[in-house]
Amino acid sequence: MSSSWTQVLFFSGMAGLAIFVGMSLVVVREGWCRRNSALLLAYSAGVMLSVGFLHVLPEAQELTPHALLIVVGTFVLFYLLEHQLTFHADREQMRHSDLGVPGGHDACCENPHPLGWMAGIGMSLHSSIDGMIIGVGFEVTSEIGLFAALAVIAHKVPAGVSIFSILLHYGYPRPKAILFTAIVALATPLGAVLTYALVHEIAAPLLGGLMALAAGSFIYIAASDLIPESHRADGGVRACIALCLGLLTVLAAGLIAGH
Repeated sequence: MSSSWTQVLFFSGMAGLAIFVGMSLVVVREGWCRRNSALLLAYSAGVMLSVGFLHVLPEAQELTPHALLIVVGTFVLFYLLEHQLTFHADREQMRHSDLGVPGGHDACCENPHPLGWMAGIGMSLHSSIDGMIIGVGFEVTSEIGLFAALAVIAHKVPAGVSIFSILLHYGYPRPKAILFTAIVALATPLGAVLTYALVHEIAAPLLGGLMALAAGSFIYIAASDLIPESHRADGGVRACIALCLGLLTVLAAGLIAGH
């Protein structure tokens, strides 16, 4: 197996594992998760913004002259999708429970709500797209693949908190919620492996378009989802510091990698 395939498998697997880390925070450290939710979100936003603007987008612009137009189109596409998926449509309900971490909903709801399935499907699709971004990144260069994986891994922890909490909120027993969360987690390495196999040695303009799509998705998720949620979680000055730490993490990684 080539070193590139090993990197794709390893880092996409780490991204999937990060979802389990987020789920574990709800299971064993619910209080800590509530207190520090804003910091998790803000740090993730900083990482994603820095990777999107400083690493992925410049590479996309070198490969295709339409990179910025694709980024704008990605914003519009994600905006439309966000209003169709139940996971996002129901976020108003989750805002009243500190990122949706429930206080015993799984015990009080005997019949799981079908919207839990919709939430799981929406997150699985999103997780697959994250895997695709990792696969495309490693097709460009190993460094871009690493930065893309870093951005995905960073936001997978709060994503794990969210999906597990949503399933519990809709009355799913913990074993079934863990199973659904595992399916979401596995979608990332699966998407990465399939994408890397399909995009191998594709034309540079198409590869640049895919990179621009990745940059647009990172920037949109950070600006539309993570930062507003960190404000609602009332992170204050600490959240601002966490955001800056996320930016500095990527800058430091870039200096170390010489990128």
